[in-house]
Amino acid sequence: MCAGKDVYFIVYVHTSPTNFRKRQTIRHTWGDPHLLKKYKARLVFVLGKVADDKVMTKIKMEYSHYGDIVQEDFMDSYRNLTYKGIAALKWITHHCRQASFAIKSDDDIMINFFKIVDEIKHQTVNKYGTKNLILCNQWVRMKVLRDEKSKWYIPKKDFKPDFFPPYCSGSAFILSVDVCEKMYNASFFTPFFWVDDYYITGALAKAINVKQKRWNDFYMLNGKIVSDILRNNSKNKYAFFHIGKLNSIYKMWKNLINGMNEIPLNATTAKS
Repeated sequence: MCAGKDVYFIVYVHTSPTNFRKRQTIRHTWGDPHLLKKYKARLVFVLGKVADDKVMTKIKMEYSHYGDIVQEDFMDSYRNLTYKGIAALKWITHHCRQASFAIKSDDDIMINFFKIVDEIKHQTVNKYGTKNLILCNQWVRMKVLRDEKSKWYIPKKDFKPDFFPPYCSGSAFILSVDVCEKMYNASFFTPFFWVDDYYITGALAKAINVKQKRWNDFYMLNGKIVSDILRNNSKNKYAFFHIGKLNSIYKMWKNLINGMNEIPLNATTAKS
């Protein structure tokens, strides 16, 4: 995917092995390889394994056709998402370290790549450079849930504070690639924690002494109003959208493209 290529952005998408339709939808919209190549970007889907041999066989066929699957040796489950995050950091460190930025996304997020390229090239790099960067929707004083009925329940014995230190929404964030390698190395001595958002962008960020930069204004995570926003997207404000219904993403992507006017046609290749 990256070997011998001039790559500026490496995009990695957390996905479940069974989410074939979601991956295909991404390939046909914002993750279209032809579009990404225009911006010196590449995309991979990161996943674990499942016990169902039929699913594993289909994934091998998918990889043979598209070549964009990164699969690590762990059981893919909600409580193992941290392993998925580390798997991505490991792969980038070993196979795509020549990139400048890594963009992490879940498979229910639509990325406005035009906005990201414009913002990174003309604002972020000038302001912060290309090293030691975590750009994200930052959460401050997020309360630790003690409700035993919640799937996010965390007992005191696992995490004593009642509030998390600052960390990022795991829906999507951007890392400078040097941070990926530092985080991966830090994961060997940072105690495992199953809440992947916090572990990757909170605990590992703290371990390497890199603070998050707030990109909160670029996120629209309320899936119920995304369609309305994209129909009136004259300001091209957002970079990341949460998509509530998979069937609507094609229409949303078309609305986003139309709202860009001349930008997609005249967009220039990102330069390092």
